[in-house]
Amino acid sequence: MTVLRWILVTALAVAFLLLAVANWTPVPFRLPDGAMVNIRLPLLLAAAFVAGWLPTWLVHIGAKAQWKRKLAKTGVAPAEPRPSPLPSQAQPTIVPPAGA
Repeated sequence: MTVLRWILVTALAVAFLLLAVANWTPVPFRLPDGAMVNIRLPLLLAAAFVAGWLPTWLVHIGAKAQWKRKLAKTGVAPAEPRPSPLPSQAQPTIVPPAGA
């Protein structure tokens, strides 16, 4: 599964790089103080992605830490998954040959 994840991440990175090279054009961007700045489109998109992802990720990390603190306060350890017991010795199924 890890290999599949790396293949997917690599494919997405290559697609992003191809898109960035194809769209490496300056676009006008208005700053909050009213000044206009020409910035490359892939950089603008990357900045917008980070601006949306970072707060969400920080909230997730905070919530995860809070859940761990609450769980530690209760004194109950998280249950570890146990493997299911093996079935008893199964009898093989005998199938007659085809056409017999």
